[in-house]
Amino acid sequence: MMSNFGYPKSQTDKFPDGVTEEMARDFYAALIAICSSHFICALPMLPVLVNGWENSPDSYKIMFILGTLGDVGFDIYDFAQNTVRCFKKGVALPIPIETWVIVCLMHHTTALALVIPMNLKYSHRFEYHQTAVSLLMAAAICYGIGCYKFAIDIGKKTSFYLYKLMVVFQLAIILYTRVYLWFPTASSFRSHLKEENDTAFLYGASVMIFIFSLFNMILVADGVKAVVKCLPKPFPKNKAEKEETKQTFRRASQGIDALGLGALAEVTGMMHRRKFKAAVHTVMAANRMSSSMDSDKGKSD
Repeated sequence: MMSNFGYPKSQTDKFPDGVTEEMARDFYAALIAICSSHFICALPMLPVLVNGWENSPDSYKIMFILGTLGDVGFDIYDFAQNTVRCFKKGVALPIPIETWVIVCLMHHTTALALVIPMNLKYSHRFEYHQTAVSLLMAAAICYGIGCYKFAIDIGKKTSFYLYKLMVVFQLAIILYTRVYLWFPTASSFRSHLKEENDTAFLYGASVMIFIFSLFNMILVADGVKAVVKCLPKPFPKNKAEKEETKQTFRRASQGIDALGLGALAEVTGMMHRRKFKAAVHTVMAANRMSSSMDSDKGKSD
């Protein structure tokens, strides 16, 4: 999984020792920290979601605002420490640029750009309450299950079928929160902004909604892929089949087990294709230059 997050499979200048045991533990701990943070921040928001803004006492409203600010606080901290670990040389636990792009630019910026303006102007809107709670809870549950799946021994029948059940459950949560709830809610909020003639907020929100909708669709695709590849797989009968099934399960469900892994794979693939094209163009240019020099040399002779 770490290789799909941009971590190298061999030694590099940035990772002279490759991926160490300490890095693997830090990576796993970071996933648990993200799950815990999302769950803790979503809990104080629940009373407002259940009762509605108008019917909630001031204490519930304060709890909701504090929950959103807690998520922003974690994103600020994570953005800062990931930036240092990505760009500063000589840090003990560096991270690849691919991880920084997805986690910091595609995920954290959404909360950093929208939450405080929403708290100031549209904290009373039900779309805000529903989206904030559902997405935080969905991420906490899905990625929490993903962390637990690392500890499952699929060589045992009970664990094997439990793994499949969890993959289906993850997809159900993703479809419910990131499709069934997200798109009608986002559309409703954009319609409200148009009615209010809040042009500046409409443009900013539209950009963020587009980015997050793309992020959600990648997660849906990852979830469907995981179900399609995991469910038909028969129970392994020997050690070789067990290892092959384990690798298939891990590869199939990695997008729903860790934040934005499917999106990261797309970005990584694009970066690798660009590097390959650049290398091809360099070789072609060098060949043309060599041919030109040979031709000039032949004319001078």
